[in-house]
Amino acid sequence: MPVTRRRLLTSLGTVVGVAGLGAGGLALVDAEVLPGRSVLDHALGRCDAPPPHAPQATAPPPVTGSFRSAARRREVAFAISYPPGYAPGSPLPVCLALHGYAADARSAVTAARYPEFLAGALPAGAAPFALAAPDGGDGYWHPHAGDDPLGMLVDEFLPLLAARGLSADRVAVAGWSMGGYGALLAAVTYPDRFRAVVATSPAVFHSYADAERVNAGAFDSADEWARYDLTARARELAGRPVRIAIGAADPFAPAVRRLRERLPDPAMVEIGTGCHDTDYWVSVAPAQVRAISAALAD
Repeated sequence: MPVTRRRLLTSLGTVVGVAGLGAGGLALVDAEVLPGRSVLDHALGRCDAPPPHAPQATAPPPVTGSFRSAARRREVAFAISYPPGYAPGSPLPVCLALHGYAADARSAVTAARYPEFLAGALPAGAAPFALAAPDGGDGYWHPHAGDDPLGMLVDEFLPLLAARGLSADRVAVAGWSMGGYGALLAAVTYPDRFRAVVATSPAVFHSYADAERVNAGAFDSADEWARYDLTARARELAGRPVRIAIGAADPFAPAVRRLRERLPDPAMVEIGTGCHDTDYWVSVAPAQVRAISAALAD
């Protein structure tokens, strides 16, 4: 859609009352000095991620349940999405799905339409896999005092999946936003565990102060931040099957660019048109599903 001055001012006016803003005022919004950056990005078309050109098909509803987690010290809900033609007990490989902040297991298995894109790819020969997600809380998937969602994921959830008949020795991990950070953290924490690691719009921060400003619950202390700073540990991703995708207008894009500079292979990172939203996640999902399918195939 063409960007007109009327469209731009109307969009911005609902948030920052910019009917009187000149070029300098718009520049401040663009630099995030004034509020309204997200609205400005949409008005300028920066969030117009290309629609996916891939077949989709109906997927069965996810199977849900819960288990008592010693690592998290609570009851943890989970969801498992099976592709069409498969049911509980099928010995499928698994892609763990890590949800974002203020989300849950059920939203993770439906994120970015992975089940629909996998269902659409099966007739063309894609290898099937189950998508499985536990509730990880809002602590950015790393260990905290009294709550270890990452330990739960590997030491408790994977054995639960194996007990339900899934092939827990053929595993990938994917995540979005906070879950994208979690997927990368899982890759460096368990370097030989995952056949594919997919991080979409990962919530990577520049510093502990940056994390505190955006989400005060992400890290409990500066020391905890230092232990789980992915940028400082970027070299540990050498030789790992990692794919990172983020929209150029995503607020986490500058930190991801910095991470890319430290990576042993900058080609791990794809930066395209889009924002921190479902439209972008859906736009990159078909290629991600195909890559996960290929990595998990026998």
